[in-house]
Amino acid sequence: MNLSQLYYFKKLAELQHYTRAAKELYIAQPTLSDAISSLEKELGVALFCRDGRSVKLTPDGKEFHRYVSDSLRALDDGIEVMARRKQQMGGTVNLGTTFTVQDDYLPALLKAYHERYGDDVRIETYQAFTNYLTQSLHNETLDVSFCGRRDHEPDIEYLPVLNRSLELGVRVDHPLANRASVSLEELRGLRLITYRRGTPIGEEVQRLLEQSPLEGVEALYDDDITMASTVSVDGGLAALMLNSIGLKLFSNITTVPLEGVRPDFYWVYLAHSKKHAKTAAVQSFIDFVQEFDAAGVDLGYRLDSEGEQ
Repeated sequence: MNLSQLYYFKKLAELQHYTRAAKELYIAQPTLSDAISSLEKELGVALFCRDGRSVKLTPDGKEFHRYVSDSLRALDDGIEVMARRKQQMGGTVNLGTTFTVQDDYLPALLKAYHERYGDDVRIETYQAFTNYLTQSLHNETLDVSFCGRRDHEPDIEYLPVLNRSLELGVRVDHPLANRASVSLEELRGLRLITYRRGTPIGEEVQRLLEQSPLEGVEALYDDDITMASTVSVDGGLAALMLNSIGLKLFSNITTVPLEGVRPDFYWVYLAHSKKHAKTAAVQSFIDFVQEFDAAGVDLGYRLDSEGEQ
């Protein structure tokens, strides 16, 4: 027994004529006849009897019709309620984010979203590291998140949003501060710091280091700001770090591009759980982010290719 059979039965019970019922159902009459025969066979009772060229319900058919009508009416009501709920744009989007998007990108995105949808949707923003944000998606304390991409997360969908270059962060009085670019080979012997292992960006940098001549790089840091603050008070240090908002907090820090390192070194994604149901507000935000990025808004980031994590 399936829903189609029940809808066919209800329509035939209302019209009491196979040809007219099949026409309104947009199916062939033999298809309708076969469906009703299968239904009667499954139930073990006759639902219709012939009445000239028409049919009419048997006593069992009349009783079954009451149950089917009540069930299909309840189902249609549920579908209508869900459709209305899907269209309702009110509510809250719990958005997690790393430091990496909190420069031009995130403020411009939120401004454009509210210009389209108004203030009926409240976006509450929480800042944390990628590993915490991903776990929060799993336990539903966050709806979506701008973060790095973690390996072995089949239940999380990652949509590429923007990328950042990996550069050499130094104090403005460092010997390399005024260089147009610098090779990894030239960094041998320098005191270097970078992101710790276990984070998406830390693992990406580690893969780079394994293919470079550099040794002894201290991988201890979770974020750009901590690294930049460390370099700002120690002129002999240099950091392999993302060129992001964290650097803008320190007037005595500058960055130098790294030769041979692709400019889209590190990608940031809009992440959300594939398993959890989404409100209309959350889905509208996900759709809007993809549209916003596809428009190629000039905010100083590249949208032309996706980097591997």
